[in-house]
Amino acid sequence: MHEVLSGVTSDATPDTHPTEPEPESEPAPPVGARPGIHRRRLLLSTVGGLGALAVPAGVRWWADRVPVRGPRIWSTAATGGRMVLPAGPSESLYVSGYDGTVRAHDPRTGTVRWSRAATTTAAADSPGGWPLAAGNGTVCVNSATGVRALDAASGQVRWEIPVPDWRDLAAEQGVVVAGDRVLTGYGNALRCHDLATGEVRWSTPANVSPVPLVVGDTVYVPGRTGGLFAFDVLSGERRWAQDAVGPVDFAPTVHRGTLHAVCNDPATGGSTVHALDAGTGRPLWRRAQRHSLGELAVADGTVCLLSGTDLTALDAGTGDTRWTATVPRGLGRGMSSAAAAGGAVYVGTNDDRLFAHDLASGRLHWRDEPDHLSADTEYAHIALAAVGPAVFRSGRTGIRALGTLPAA
Repeated sequence: MHEVLSGVTSDATPDTHPTEPEPESEPAPPVGARPGIHRRRLLLSTVGGLGALAVPAGVRWWADRVPVRGPRIWSTAATGGRMVLPAGPSESLYVSGYDGTVRAHDPRTGTVRWSRAATTTAAADSPGGWPLAAGNGTVCVNSATGVRALDAASGQVRWEIPVPDWRDLAAEQGVVVAGDRVLTGYGNALRCHDLATGEVRWSTPANVSPVPLVVGDTVYVPGRTGGLFAFDVLSGERRWAQDAVGPVDFAPTVHRGTLHAVCNDPATGGSTVHALDAGTGRPLWRRAQRHSLGELAVADGTVCLLSGTDLTALDAGTGDTRWTATVPRGLGRGMSSAAAAGGAVYVGTNDDRLFAHDLASGRLHWRDEPDHLSADTEYAHIALAAVGPAVFRSGRTGIRALGTLPAA
């Protein structure tokens, strides 16, 4: 563990064994001399004392610890998964669960407003839920059968487009709702669908990864074998390409005109954070890390990197380190996740813990953990959605809302 626990005490039990007799040949000390200390007795008593202290403390460390509670708003045991909160607490929280369903929750109470199966078949085994996006009154979800559009208010199916070949896609294929367009990657290309009908408006050439990001009138997407590309959302025309970037595992982020992307190297176990000019693709800075990274958390001019037990904040414009904090490593399978908003950066581990750090200083604001931590043997995808001073955490064990929601 990487945290200090207070309030746990242990009393050593006095030694009740008979005292070992002194050897008869041991001479008496001279008169006036300080009595000598028998080294064997000293060693035995020291080891015994440490054992008496350590054993009860180790046994009671778990049983006696006080569970920590963050500022909880609500929680539900309904299966979690990927989630999106398109317009803050005024709309619904949409969740694509491990059970293959898409649900709309009231973000203030957790109440389920509607639920619908994500596919027309029994293919509901996507790790962490099928990718989804929401906007303009529509929820779109990618699944093994195709791209499906649902009415955001009722969950009714508007249209579904089968895909030509889903076998080469990883579970991380993305989907984005941008105005009257839906962008998603499949068939080794990025495709733009009409939001109302599902009709394909344009598609890119091959070698495009299925993790798009839309900012304004530009869609950014990594290449399958490396590089980053920018396309016009309306026409699909390529605006720029940058080959000086390796394979990107997650959708990039754009903050204050700078595009940030993570490249993990499986051969070395390390990673590199690249910063590019979002308008031109020109490299601005890059930062090498010793360990692999997950998705970046970016807000208020700060880029947060979660690598192992290190949470590092960088200046988004220069790449300089602002602060570093230590976070616990999860006990289960799957990577921890991070999200930033409202002056805080949140870290969710795969054993149901959640930590809130001050975005400016790295100081721990609060932490939240269950009554009993468990090392789940199944892979857990931890999803976080942060808006203002509130954060929503979703995983295998359910969904929790913490922090403060603005007045209705």
